[in-house]
Formats: sequence, C-alpha cells, structure tokens
Amino acid sequence: MTLQLSVRPRVLFISLAATVAATLHAVELAVDLPAQAVPPVARGHTAPASWPANAFLPLTADRINALPAVEQPAWRAYWAESERRIAQLKGRDLADHSATKPIAGAPIGASYSRGVRLNAPAAYFASPEARAVADHVVNWQTAMGAWTKSGDYTRDRVPADDHHDVWSAGTFDNDSTITELRFLARVAAAAEGDPRVNAWRTAFERGLAYVLAAQYPNGGFPQIYPLVGGYHDAITFNDDAMVHILEFLRDVSQRRPEYAFVSGGEATQAGRALERGIACVLAAQLRTPAGQLTLWGQQHDPLTLQPCAARNFEPISGCTSESTGLVQFLMTLPQPTPAVRSAIDSAVRWLHATAIRDTAWDRKADQGTGLVARPGAPWLWARFYELGTSRPIFGERDRTVHYAVTELSAERRLGYGWYNTRAAGLDADYAAWQARTKR
Repeated sequence: MTLQLSVRPRVLFISLAATVAATLHAVELAVDLPAQAVPPVARGHTAPASWPANAFLPLTADRINALPAVEQPAWRAYWAESERRIAQLKGRDLADHSATKPIAGAPIGASYSRGVRLNAPAAYFASPEARAVADHVVNWQTAMGAWTKSGDYTRDRVPADDHHDVWSAGTFDNDSTITELRFLARVAAAAEGDPRVNAWRTAFERGLAYVLAAQYPNGGFPQIYPLVGGYHDAITFNDDAMVHILEFLRDVSQRRPEYAFVSGGEATQAGRALERGIACVLAAQLRTPAGQLTLWGQQHDPLTLQPCAARNFEPISGCTSESTGLVQFLMTLPQPTPAVRSAIDSAVRWLHATAIRDTAWDRKADQGTGLVARPGAPWLWARFYELGTSRPIFGERDRTVHYAVTELSAERRLGYGWYNTRAAGLDADYAAWQARTKR
C-alpha cells in the first residue's frame, strides 16, 4: 500500500485573527478522492497491507525543538504544563495493553459512563434524582478537573475505581468530560436556591479550565490530557470528540441560559478557544494533489496536521463518519466565512459522489464483500477510505489493512462500524443550510 503524503507549510499556532488565513496552509495530501462514484470494494483480490512506519507520532520535546523558532514558545509552554500535571500523577501505567493480534470471542465493546442523562425532559434537571447524580458527578471529578470513561454516577467513587491507567486523569473520549460539564450546568440552572449549586458550579469551572488548558496552540485537542503519548496525543475527531468540545465552547462563549453564571472572562476565553478550534478544523481538511478539499481523518498529527492512525485496527485514512460530524458542526456557524463555505461545499460534494446506493452491509457475512443489493436502502459509505486510491479499507488488530470487511476476524467484523449511513441525510441539511445562509 502506497501512502503518498505531501504536506504544505504547517499551521502550528494560529492567532485569533487567522481563522480564515489558516486554511491557506491546509495539509495537502495525495488523497485521490475523485468527483465521481468510487466502487464500494476493490476490484479483484488485493492482499492485506501493513501499516507504514510512524503511523502516529506522539508529541515530544524533541519534535517541538525541531519546529521553526517562532513556533516553539507556545508549544514549549503547553508541553511544560502537561509535564507538570503528569508529575502529579504518580504510579500511572501509561503502557498500551491493547491486543496486537486477532482475538476470538465476542467483540470488545466501548466503555461509557452511566447515570447522566442529557436528553431528559427539562423538568428532570430540577428533580431530586438529577441533583443526586450531580453530586456523584462532582465526586467522580479527577484531580485534573476532568472525568474519565466508565464513571458510574449512580453512586460515589471508591478507590478501586481509579485504574491508574492512561485514561484515569481525564479524557474527551466516548463523550467524557463534556457530558459531565453540560449536565452540571443544566442541573445548577434548574436548582437555584439549592445549597449545592456552588459545589456544582465550582466543579464546572474546574472542568472548563481543564478544557481550555488541554487545547493545543494550533487549536486542536488531544484525546487525553495531560498528554500520555501514543495515538492519544493526536488531534481527535474520532467519535466527534472535538466537535463536542467546540459545541460546548460555543454555548459557553454565548452564555446560553444554563451558562449564564459563567464570568465574562471565561466566556471570552471560550470564544477565543472556539475560534482557534474552527481554524484548526479548516486547516486539517484533506486535499487532493490538485488542491481540492475533501474529507478529514479520524485523527491528525498535532504538529503537521497529517492524518494518522490510532488503535491497532484504525489505519491512516479519510473518515466519512467524523467528516459528516464536522460538516454538520460547520453548518451551525451563523456567519460562515468563505473558508467555511469551501470546506462544507467540498466535503458534501465528495460524500455525495461516493455514496454507495441501493446497497446494505450484512455485518454477519463472512464471505464476499459483505455488501448486498437492497433497492431504496439509505446511502452507505465505508468508514475508512485509503489515501491515494479512495478504496474502502478495514483494519485488524494486528495492524493489517484489508480491502474486504469479510477478511477480518469475527470479533473485529462484528465489533466496529465499518460501514455507516450517517451522511445519508446530509444533502437535505446542506440544501437547507444553503438557503439559510445565502450570500
């Protein structure tokens, strides 16, 4: 497998005034994503390929020292603060213990916290039940001011809940931290007069400070902060992590009703962080060799903004699901700049052209392509598309890249969303956005 990566000048830190200008330095990658339909599977048999060397690189002091001198101070300050925080976390196991070969048995599922409800009716947030959950959320907050995965907010935390691993200081993965912050704000807004409001809002402010501290100088966000190395240092669009952060920063900066208690200074900081984050999103969008904007990757290198790999079954690629989420977020911006419009137009054009139509994925199929004819089925996309060929690709736990989903072990085939219909309604959303934001 040939991954042809050619990078234009990096965007390594972005001033508040550079939101539009940043896109002029966008990562230019040889991602051949044509303007016509792409076949849903590779023609003929293609042998599995292996990951390239350095499929992801953590942020390090040496990498920062190799940056142009003008870019180093902001990154050195960020690194120093992350290292200061890591020093406070004694006895953490930062090793990657994930499987490195196919495994038998049932799929290993994702880990999410439980007990927090954001989609409940408004009256719920004033209820004794919600207030009790808010108390538990405060109790589960980490020393860094964040939350980790697998919190059980039906009870208080006990020492055995701290696994002393890479996740346990705080993360944005699997909706963590942002969900807790939103919940605390909603309960506090619905409980004026409750003596616990101050505790809930204090926890919120610590969490907001964590979010602001975690942001890279170029506007991106790692999956875990303080930094722990590995793919966790990558700018993480996976599972809409960065979209959720930016939506949160938008709401805080506007001091929407549940965030009315936020100080003017905090709202201003959130607004500036939002601007930097949007600039990073625009700068990271992939391009064809001819310069046409296309998709985003699932993760991007924190310094070069190149797409990178993550878990052992998540190869370097263009990613349709996360790109759809980014487009949907960009379409919420009230006054889209020409750069934002171009990003949206290009991604929607690519997704429209590459949709697999009248076809469904049979997750249980273990032969052939795994795709079956189904007239009228929602439009379908592979999750990952290979850079340089635009072919759908699928990853195994041994870091091999396959061109048919049926080649994967049952555990991986059944345990991951290799195809998705997330962008099926995007054309209608796009038409409504165009009408709403006519030039």
